Amino acid sequence: MSFIFSAGTPWRATFGRLAVGTGIGFALRLVTNNAISADRYHEGTIYDFAWIVPYGSFLWAAMEAPATVPDPEDLPARRGRWDSGFVSAIPVLAMPVIGFGLLRVQPLGDPGDTIRLLLTTMATVAGLGLLTLRVSMQSGELQRADARLRLLAAATEQTGDLILITRSNGAFEHANDACVQALGYTRDELSRLMLPDLLEHADQRMVDHIGIEVRQKGIWRGTLIHRRKDGSALPTACTVVALRNAQGRVTHFVGVERDITDELRLRDQLVHSERLSAVGELVAGVAHEINNPLQTIIGCVELLIEERRATGQQLEDLALVREQAARAGQIVRNLLSFVRRGSSERGVADLNQIARATAALREQHLRDRNICVRLDLHPSPLPILVNREEIQQIVLNLVLNAEHAIGDAHGTIGLRTSTSAHEHRLEVRDDGPGIPPDLRGRVFEPFFTTKEVGQGTGLGLSIALGIATAHGGGLELEEGSGTTRPGASFVLTLPAHATGGAAQQLVDGPSRKPAESGKRRALIVEDELPIRTLLARLVGRRDYEVVEASSCAEAKAASAADTFDLVLCDVRLTDGNGADVLRWLRERQPALGRRFVFVTGDIAALGDDHQHGDTLVLAKPFTASDLNQLLSSIELTI
Repeated sequence: MSFIFSAGTPWRATFGRLAVGTGIGFALRLVTNNAISADRYHEGTIYDFAWIVPYGSFLWAAMEAPATVPDPEDLPARRGRWDSGFVSAIPVLAMPVIGFGLLRVQPLGDPGDTIRLLLTTMATVAGLGLLTLRVSMQSGELQRADARLRLLAAATEQTGDLILITRSNGAFEHANDACVQALGYTRDELSRLMLPDLLEHADQRMVDHIGIEVRQKGIWRGTLIHRRKDGSALPTACTVVALRNAQGRVTHFVGVERDITDELRLRDQLVHSERLSAVGELVAGVAHEINNPLQTIIGCVELLIEERRATGQQLEDLALVREQAARAGQIVRNLLSFVRRGSSERGVADLNQIARATAALREQHLRDRNICVRLDLHPSPLPILVNREEIQQIVLNLVLNAEHAIGDAHGTIGLRTSTSAHEHRLEVRDDGPGIPPDLRGRVFEPFFTTKEVGQGTGLGLSIALGIATAHGGGLELEEGSGTTRPGASFVLTLPAHATGGAAQQLVDGPSRKPAESGKRRALIVEDELPIRTLLARLVGRRDYEVVEASSCAEAKAASAADTFDLVLCDVRLTDGNGADVLRWLRERQPALGRRFVFVTGDIAALGDDHQHGDTLVLAKPFTASDLNQLLSSIELTI
């Protein structure tokens, strides 16, 4: 039976020899018993092989038994020294020795010795059967244990965690497939390395500390930075435990590690976002202080130009001062629109203006890198209902990706807008090397990046796609880009927003209505005297009778005593803010809300009090032309 059940195992030949020896011995015993019954048996004849053959088959089978693989000296020792199978074989071996020995020591003569021989033979055969059954059961247990070990080994190899086993001196012992692939070494190469060779220089000193803590506490948890074969860093969260032998001595260290590269990227992204938010608050405060003197400069230049006292070169100088001051104001405005965290509300914006502002934000930096920015914008405004800051973030991400693709070479980044019946399009194109065909389907995957480690998070395009989708639009890599022509081209599409007269007004600009006879009254609320005086002079030249107020209290007192056709109010005042003035005026003169203008350099400072499309904003620094356009649009409501 053992021979049958051992089919397909290394023990088949061993049990086969035992079966052959037992069969021959049984046949010889039958012949010997017949010879004894017929009085033909004599000692020293061939009939004695009936007792010798079974024992010879044991030796024959033992020669074929699979060799036992010795445990390494530094592995934990077995608990027992004597195998239970050997102990079970002692009675079986003792039965023929005792039975046949008694024939010599105390013969009984026939028929007593014949019965003694028969009993000895039967007992030996029965013992051999029981011993064979015992060996078969042990073989089954070994097979089941081996199957469990194979399952554990398969689970260890298939897990995504990195498992690294070293000897007590730090020499490599074993690594699973995930660890081998992550480090980039083969197992043969690892076998020649020590644990410190797999760590960054700063972490090599941790090896002794880890060993001491594991010996004392049984476990160590922390982070390690491995050095891959290509020299790159691999940060991991690691847990180390020890294997001990029977004497309690540590023989091996087992480390289970998890790649935390993506977690560190997310953490860096969060830190970057928090820093950007802090910079936004700083820029917002600085913008208010910068925009006021810029506004004074521009306003005074505008007054000088309007008075026509300057001629020739002086007039050109004044125009240059106005141009450069306006440029400085636009730089501050672009910074604010990017770094300030805008509200979730959406308003009507011009896609052309967003593209122009984003290009201006990077223009100087790109010029320093010999990269040219070309704008090909639709001649008419392209109104979209969006969160302006989020859309500008998309455009900026696309421009940054194009800049990275061009690298240190001379190149061109083009921004082109177009429109159709129901949507507006913005295309950002570069003449870099393009995107390989095998990577085109992955460019919008989170954390996928072709940049070097530490230069990109792989989140820019995926975030941009999410923003575009949330606005009812889309973002895609143009077909053929990087394959049939050099470079890459990303296309942002957004739903068009234009209805009736409002849309026509966006396209054609505000119509002008001749001023009626007589002067209209305007209230200027500004806490800084130079700005308040400048606004009063500019508005006064446009047929308005001006009343000045330097605080919320003065503005409320003035409006309580009189009615106004126009209010220009700063957002930040010494005793409150412009939103308080607006709410107070709306309660007493509701129609004035459509002729109330916030004068500010930071629109985000209005917060939730600013309702898009309802309250007008004159952004500092502004020119006389900006003021004229605003007043013309207000005159439509008077």
